[in-house]
Amino acid sequence: MSPGVWRAMARFRDFDGVTRKVEARATATSKNDRGAKAERLLISALTDRAMPAGEDITGDMRITKLAPIWWAEFEDTGRALNTRRRYRDIMDNYVCPGVGGLRIRETTVSTLDRFLKTMRTKHGNATAKLCKTVLSGMLGLAARHGALDGNPLREVATIPTSHKEVRALTVAEVGALRAGLRQWEASKKQAGRYPTVDMLDVVDIMLATGARIGEALAIRWKDIDLKAARPTVTVNGTIVYMPRQGLTIQEHPKSAHSRQRYFLPAFAVEMLLRRQIGQLVANPWDVVFPSAVGSLRDPNNFRKQWRSARDELGFEWVTPHTFRKTVGTLLEASSGMAVASAQLGHSSENVTRKHYVQKTHEAPDNTTLLEAFGQRME
Repeated sequence: MSPGVWRAMARFRDFDGVTRKVEARATATSKNDRGAKAERLLISALTDRAMPAGEDITGDMRITKLAPIWWAEFEDTGRALNTRRRYRDIMDNYVCPGVGGLRIRETTVSTLDRFLKTMRTKHGNATAKLCKTVLSGMLGLAARHGALDGNPLREVATIPTSHKEVRALTVAEVGALRAGLRQWEASKKQAGRYPTVDMLDVVDIMLATGARIGEALAIRWKDIDLKAARPTVTVNGTIVYMPRQGLTIQEHPKSAHSRQRYFLPAFAVEMLLRRQIGQLVANPWDVVFPSAVGSLRDPNNFRKQWRSARDELGFEWVTPHTFRKTVGTLLEASSGMAVASAQLGHSSENVTRKHYVQKTHEAPDNTTLLEAFGQRME
């Protein structure tokens, strides 16, 4: 262009489909340069245009580079904090160390199948299944951006999972459990500085709604309307643990769209009125079921206390989640699967049917119809 100044120029088709002229200029550092520096600057500029802000996903991108792009998209889905934490752990500690060095175009069915089988062997089926879920999300994103023809995880062998048959309490068992728990709380057998005196109240709110234990312990007095003609409670959040912060209330239940208002049966209304009248000092969180010192109640501590009580009462198989299954089973038997699914806030009836309703293993009474096979031909 002038003594010692060189220009390198090319035409480049940008991501929007428009071809533009791109150039770079540089002063030669030696007589033998003859534009080499300008050419290097041009190539660098074209590389930057080919992958703007690290968001353009190509087949040459490595999985470790794809991971943060997928994660930013996943965080916008409004999933529960504990779910996000678990997926992040899987991505950082299993997926990226395992296949992070592969380029997207190298993620073949056979390669991914070997990786997941290794995860099964070393860490179990549950971890392998989560690895598959996270990888499927990442490669699905890559496929949408044209870096893959399709998601190879769809062709990978299914990871077997063992499903325990749903077991729920009967109405009679609930009555026996509540009576026994009431006596257990009144006894002096409990160890520890703060004896548990209101475990039955927490159980009752779970039986009255079908709420999860974290959701039950996060209910605040502002969520309850006992003055209405039909008293209600709204499940607006759940208790979660935040690193370096401790227990806090996540301002939505398991997912951002699963807030639910429940009409309360009489036994739950009576319990809440009793607690409301007997509450001498409000706790900072305004929760209905605080800990013995007025702080948020840890669901894990409740589970530990529950195990002590249930073992003495002869209900060793019952967990806090059993009460949710008990609600689902009772409602399905009396009002149908749709009502049970709506009460539990599930996205589909299949979830309720598979995980929350105890099977009767009893065929319907079709004896009248089947009697036709026994008729004699005249």
